[in-house]
Amino acid sequence: MVARLPSANVQLQVNDLYGGVVGTVLASVMLAAVPDGQTPMYAAAWIVVSVAIAAVTRSYGQHVSTHQAGSRSGFWVDLGRTMLTGIPLVIACVPTLIVLLLAHVTGWSDDVFHADGSVTPGYTTVALGLNAVVLFGWGVVAARVGGYSRWGACGVGIVNTTIGLVIVVLNGILR
Repeated sequence: MVARLPSANVQLQVNDLYGGVVGTVLASVMLAAVPDGQTPMYAAAWIVVSVAIAAVTRSYGQHVSTHQAGSRSGFWVDLGRTMLTGIPLVIACVPTLIVLLLAHVTGWSDDVFHADGSVTPGYTTVALGLNAVVLFGWGVVAARVGGYSRWGACGVGIVNTTIGLVIVVLNGILR
């Protein structure tokens, strides 16, 4: 299914929207799960591997559950095409990777959790906050494609942002 954004000449597949939201949430969860004391490049590698595995698994599962035995192009050609549907999920982790690369290049430190319970924000908090903002955007775009009004789309964006903020809060609590 192809959807057009109202008042824009942009075509998005439902899979693009799905991949954007899921990839952004997955990148956030994976970053929050990286153990303390690891480098930004370790976190980036962990995120890329995890999101890539999720994309391959999702695409393969979609293929084997929907492929018809009598397909003209055959199992393997169709599998190759279906694997491409995982690309939006992987692309969605790029903002997180950019923050981690900047942290690596500049020597930017990670969050520091103090004994008194306070936190000095570092690249993890910034990346998670950025992802919450990106989730707002994904929610607005998905809702507009679905025919929601601007206000309704903002409501969906706020729900998406809430998901991102829950990850930020849980990251702080579980550390």
